[in-house]
Amino acid sequence: MEQTRTPHPANDTRSPGGLPDRPALPPVGRPRRALAGFAALATLPYLALKVAWLSGSRTGLNDPEFGRSTAMQILNSLTLALDVVALVLAVVFLTRRGLRAPAWLVLPPMWIGAGLLGQILVSLPLALVVQAVAPSQPPTEELPPLDAWVYPVVYAGFAGLGIGLLGAFAIYAHQRWGGQQLPALTPFARRVLVGVATLIVVSMVGHMTLRTLPLGTRLLDLAVACTAAAALLALQHPDLRGRAARAVVVVAFIGTGALAAWGTYLFVITVIPNELVGQTAIDWQVAGVSAGRALAGMAGAGALAARLSRRPARLSRR
Repeated sequence: MEQTRTPHPANDTRSPGGLPDRPALPPVGRPRRALAGFAALATLPYLALKVAWLSGSRTGLNDPEFGRSTAMQILNSLTLALDVVALVLAVVFLTRRGLRAPAWLVLPPMWIGAGLLGQILVSLPLALVVQAVAPSQPPTEELPPLDAWVYPVVYAGFAGLGIGLLGAFAIYAHQRWGGQQLPALTPFARRVLVGVATLIVVSMVGHMTLRTLPLGTRLLDLAVACTAAAALLALQHPDLRGRAARAVVVVAFIGTGALAAWGTYLFVITVIPNELVGQTAIDWQVAGVSAGRALAGMAGAGALAARLSRRPARLSRR
């Protein structure tokens, strides 16, 4: 929903028929332009690598047969599409007219992107510290399927994309919706917030039982889930206003996006046997738990939408 503002007289231009035009858009500004441009550039290494692999190139691969299966072709196509969406979002944030893009075109992909990239930005420094303190040793003398430079290039790109895209979106969202206040809390929204927060915690109890995932990964996932659940519960506070309200909404937005995005990712790579996981049979425990985590994140987005919706308030005045 776009923020409605009273146009400044200097910006209230009129058409030849005497009707007021839409208020002039604010300038993009150097910070938003720089961050969005940086995000666009950060998509290019991953984009080039995926296009090369889908075209048959073996760049960055020690195993020339790695990635040739139908399953890997599908997964590479999906991740390529995600990178293209990130590039489109960066262009939207880069342009002045991006503020008039439909909210339904910006918010859903940005919700997924914020969840994916936000958790990477948190986990990447931790992984680097762990690797520096206790470097992992290859279990065998066999070469890994990917060249040593692929992971640093890919994750450096993800980190740059996360910083650029999330930073540009923060400025964009403040310009577009920053002046709005939380609507009055309805009994329906309160019940949904409590119910979904409980669902998120329950879904993570099952996630913690997955012995196939490293303990550090499960603990990070648990921390993200608990933070998202706490943010949803905090949205019940009747006096939540201003910067505190915006901060809680941002945490709930990113946290529920992370649950949905990473739960869906783990579900997909589990139910589609592929070289990434190195298994031919489906682990239904992992698939079920991951699906539950993804659904909890999606329900969290619904709860957030219910809390921010102004429709009940309008209906009550009729």
